[in-house]
Amino acid sequence: MRVDGLKFRSVLRSLIFENASSSLSCSSFANGPLSHESPSSTEGNRTLDVCRSNVSVGRTSCTSGLNSRMLFRDLTFDDRWDRIQRRLGVLGRLSTGNVVTPFKDSGEAFRCKWKAIDEAKKSVLWQTYICKDDNVGRFSVKKLVEAQERGCRTELLYDCGGNITGRRRLVDQLKKAGANVIEYRPMLSLVFPYFFGGMKWECSPGIRNHRKILIVDDAVGFCGGLNIGNEYCGKEKGGSGRFRDTHCSVVGPAVLHLREVCEDTKAPRPWKWSWVRWRQIASAAVKRRYMEGINAKEEYLTATTRYMRNKGKHYLSSQMKRAEEGTTRIMMRMRWKRQRALLCQPSFFSRRDAAATNGGNRSTIMTSDEQTTKPGDQAKKAVKLQRDRWHSMKRRIAECRVRALLKAQAAFTRRVAASQTIDTVLCDAAPVPGAREYSSRRVAVTQVLCSNPHTRDWSIPYAFWQVSRLAHKRLWVTTPYYMPHRKLMRALQLAARRGVDVRILAGSNTTTDPWFMWYASNYITGWLMSAGVRIYEYRGDQVMHVKTVVVDSIWTSIGSYNWDMMSNKNMEVCVCHLDHGLAREMERQFLEDVKVSAEVKYEDYKRRSLWLRFASWFIYMGLQAMEKLTFRTFRDADLSSKIDGLD
Repeated sequence: MRVDGLKFRSVLRSLIFENASSSLSCSSFANGPLSHESPSSTEGNRTLDVCRSNVSVGRTSCTSGLNSRMLFRDLTFDDRWDRIQRRLGVLGRLSTGNVVTPFKDSGEAFRCKWKAIDEAKKSVLWQTYICKDDNVGRFSVKKLVEAQERGCRTELLYDCGGNITGRRRLVDQLKKAGANVIEYRPMLSLVFPYFFGGMKWECSPGIRNHRKILIVDDAVGFCGGLNIGNEYCGKEKGGSGRFRDTHCSVVGPAVLHLREVCEDTKAPRPWKWSWVRWRQIASAAVKRRYMEGINAKEEYLTATTRYMRNKGKHYLSSQMKRAEEGTTRIMMRMRWKRQRALLCQPSFFSRRDAAATNGGNRSTIMTSDEQTTKPGDQAKKAVKLQRDRWHSMKRRIAECRVRALLKAQAAFTRRVAASQTIDTVLCDAAPVPGAREYSSRRVAVTQVLCSNPHTRDWSIPYAFWQVSRLAHKRLWVTTPYYMPHRKLMRALQLAARRGVDVRILAGSNTTTDPWFMWYASNYITGWLMSAGVRIYEYRGDQVMHVKTVVVDSIWTSIGSYNWDMMSNKNMEVCVCHLDHGLAREMERQFLEDVKVSAEVKYEDYKRRSLWLRFASWFIYMGLQAMEKLTFRTFRDADLSSKIDGLD
């Protein structure tokens, strides 16, 4: 079968153009990989010109400023989250087969903790920022004493920055029982060496252990924002329930990764280890981009590359065959000439007749037609064979082009569908389209992220930056207060401007602890709201202390990281889980908190009183001055809290 390549390509391009133009007419998106014209349709050419003009206008607006068409808007849900997972994979330990259970009720969280300690048989490791000497604190220490008396290896680590007055009376009985009690970085022993030793930020007393981890028998772990005290425990378990917080339990291989974080708190690795790790991140990024380029080249140039690779082999074989056929033809012509010369001799017939009369078999004497065939027949066969091979090669090239064009059409259709999905407005209670299907095709993955300034490990802020800048449709953050660093601030702005539903739920002037952090957050609220970020202030009966992030109904983070300047210099931990079920549960909790919250309106924010403006500016600048005093030699543009230069 002979294939007319030009006619086939024109027909196929016209089909692709018709589908693309119909898709573009239904949506405002025009940034697809469409560059074909239909030679038989004048109306199609006009439509294509309009589409190209829209593309040029969109590109110009993207380069001139920030808008909703910027940064990864064309990626499908699967491509986007595969890219996010590749970038997050080098930041922390990954594992599968884990069960992550969130606790919105702090009383239920403490009940599960105490029950796990009662059932402990080998070891109990508890790290916390605050451990108060009250009913809940004494009861928790009593549980640890009982576990130590049963033969378990018990350890309690509390930060001296959160317990400045000390907890010696509280932990005295625990020490007598033989447990290991660690007072992390006593304040008084660090202040004078810091101010009189060159004010090196590595020795700053501001570096605190903000991690809250409980590990029992290396089989079950707890992580989140709950400290030990009456204020953090629910009323049904003897506490006051002053703080609204979220905790989680982990059962599975990720518990051992939490154990590694505990060991990192006590004996952090040298900073060279973190440097090697960041080199691995950079090399992985370079390798990923290289492989993406290789895959793109193979995707679009497979047919041509294969043809050029085999061209030399085909050419050499054809030349060898032509040489052999030419030699055969020359020999046959020479033989034919000799036969003709013999036929022209008169003695040829006499010898043949004599052989017949002498009893010879005439059938043994072959004529010239019987001895050989005509050279023209073999030449025709060779030409036909070469022509068939050429048509076969053209047919294979045409088939490869068909597959490439169909693949490009399918990719363009997916991108148009993704852009239409982004443009649609989602109901708050509805999941992000594609999240459930993506979760069904991927295994649930749990990742433990930690930050340690001693080792220059900034995995948590880097992960939040990546997730924020690449979010597909939804980014909901719950934090007591917000003062994100420069890169994270810009990522939130870009995400909101390209159409992502970015919301931040924080405390109000009455539900924020410490109180002055609300004023500092209020100072930068205008930058976020002008980009499209929605800000909610919690108006419930409790103080907001939740530290969670849920993205695209698929990714959840529960931990101790506050979106402020100090969390970048503290030791933090977060449990991140890629699963649709957990993400949907956290979204429901977020919406329940939104019901008892008030959204900040941009018009009301611009009309705030002069006193509030001055107080917000004064406290914000005071915190920046305190940060520079506490971390005087710290230099990192990405983690800087100065955001005055942002758009």
